[in-house]
Amino acid sequence: MEGKIDRADHEGQFGKPEFFARDGVKNRMDEKFPHHPLMRSEASYKENWEQAELNMLRKTMGLSMPLKLSMERKAASRVGHLPCLSVASKASLEALTGQDMLMGFDDMFGKVENYESMTDSPFNVMQKYLDENKM
Repeated sequence: MEGKIDRADHEGQFGKPEFFARDGVKNRMDEKFPHHPLMRSEASYKENWEQAELNMLRKTMGLSMPLKLSMERKAASRVGHLPCLSVASKASLEALTGQDMLMGFDDMFGKVENYESMTDSPFNVMQKYLDENKM
């Protein structure tokens, strides 16, 4: 009667943590469930919240109010600036959505004007922009 030999517990393997092993529990769970169940929902939280607000407005005030708000947001989001300016201000869109009252990570760090690289001259940037967008 020959029993099965457990080769997983060799000397030298005993103190090895499981997360270093390729066949560990964490690796098997990542293969079976690659993402957290709420990850998809939380990635589009803002859009879901805005759609819920517009749906509530449609039910209480009719179709004209959410349509008007959507048109205002779309018009405010399309306001442009010269391509040679590094600072893109969306003040009117932020005022419409209420984002102007919030302080986030993007308000402090990661802005283009804080980078130490030298920008092109406005003439060269405008020439490149016009060359790329010929009609």
